Amino acid sequence: MSQAQLAGGEVSPSYISLVESGRRTPGDQIAQVIAERLGIPITEFDPAAPTDQGQRSHLVGLLLAARGARREGDSRFAAEQLRIVADGADALGEEDVAWEARWELAETHGDLSAYADKASVLTELLDRPLTAGSARLRSRLITALADLALCRGHLSEAVRLAEEAMAAADTLERGTPERVRARLILVATYTDRGDLDRASTALTELLDGYEDLPNQQLRGLASWVAADLYAAQERHPEALVMYDRAAEVLSPRVDLRLSARLSLATAAAVLTAGSDLGRVHDLLRRVRQAFELIGTEADLVRLVAVEAGAFLAGGDVPGALARVAEIADAPDLPPHELASCLMAAGLVQQVVGGHQGAEKSYRRAAELFDDVGAFRKSAAAWRTLADLLSARATA
Repeated sequence: MSQAQLAGGEVSPSYISLVESGRRTPGDQIAQVIAERLGIPITEFDPAAPTDQGQRSHLVGLLLAARGARREGDSRFAAEQLRIVADGADALGEEDVAWEARWELAETHGDLSAYADKASVLTELLDRPLTAGSARLRSRLITALADLALCRGHLSEAVRLAEEAMAAADTLERGTPERVRARLILVATYTDRGDLDRASTALTELLDGYEDLPNQQLRGLASWVAADLYAAQERHPEALVMYDRAAEVLSPRVDLRLSARLSLATAAAVLTAGSDLGRVHDLLRRVRQAFELIGTEADLVRLVAVEAGAFLAGGDVPGALARVAEIADAPDLPPHELASCLMAAGLVQQVVGGHQGAEKSYRRAAELFDDVGAFRKSAAAWRTLADLLSARATA
C-alpha cells in the first residue's frame, strides 16, 4: 500500500513517510488508524520495531534521526525520541548509546529553555559508570553545568563549576576539546563575575596554544572570550581585534544566532570605543534581521540596549528613548545581563535629562549585580548612582 493510500484524515502522506523512516513514533490513536488501514492487528503494528541489523543499530538510527530533527528545529520531537532511545538503551545494557542519547537530550532541553530539565539530565549523567571512568566525559558534563549556571545568572555557582570542570580536565592534553571548552567557560565566568585578574590568568593557556586549538569553532570562541575580557578591562582596540578574529571563523552560515550575538557584542565594543558609528549601525541592522528570525525575547532586550546607545550617539534622542522603553526583564535573560542593559538605559536617561528614570535604572542594576555576586560591577553601578545623586544635589 502506498503512502498516499495510507494517508487520510489526521494522517498526511508526509507523516506516513516520517513514520516509515523512524522520524516519527505515532501515538496509540494514530497507530490504531494506520493498523486498520493496513488490515493488521495493532499488536503487529510497530513502526519502531528493530530492523535485522539488530536492536543496537535500530537505537543508533533513532538517535541519529533525533539529532537531525533537532538540527531542523523540531526540538520537541527530538526530545521525545531521545527519551525512547535512552530508555531502550538502558534496557539493552548499551551504556554508550544511553549516555549519548541523554547528552543530546540535555542539549535539546537547553534549546527549549527547559533549564531545570537540562540540569537534571546532566546531573544524572555525572553518576553514570561511563562518566566515572572518563575524565573527558566528566569534564564535558561539568562544563555544561557551569555554562547552564552562567545562563541562569548563578555566577558564583558557575565559577565553582567551571573551576571543577578545569580540575577534571587537568589530566587531558592541552588541545583536547573538552579541556579547551572547560578553559573557555572558566574565562567567561570569571569575566562575567568581574574577576578580571583571574580571567586574564585563565586566558593565557588559550591564547598561548591558539594555533593548536583543534577546530575553527574553538578558535573563534577563544577569540570571543578574549574580546569580552579585553572589553571589560577597557582595552578597546585589543577587544575589537579579537572580535573581528572571532567573526572570521564563526560564520552565520553555520550558526546564525551565535554569529548575530557576536555581531552584537562587536557593535557594543565599537560604540564604546567611539570609533565608527556607521559600522555600529550596520552591525545592528544585521543583528536585528537575524534576531527577528531566530532570536529570543532576551536577545531582543540585549539588542535594544545597544541600539539605544547608538541612537543617542547619533543624536536621535526619540529613537534612543523608544529603545530604552523596551528594556525589561525577559525569559532567559540572566539578571546580570539585565543589569547591564539597565545601565545602558540609565546612561541614555541621564544624558537627556530624565534623572529620575536614570536613578531608577542605576539602582535596579546595582541591586541585580549585588544579587548575583558581581560585586565589581555592582560597586561601579553604585558609584554611578552616587555621582548622579551628587550632581543633582549641587545643580
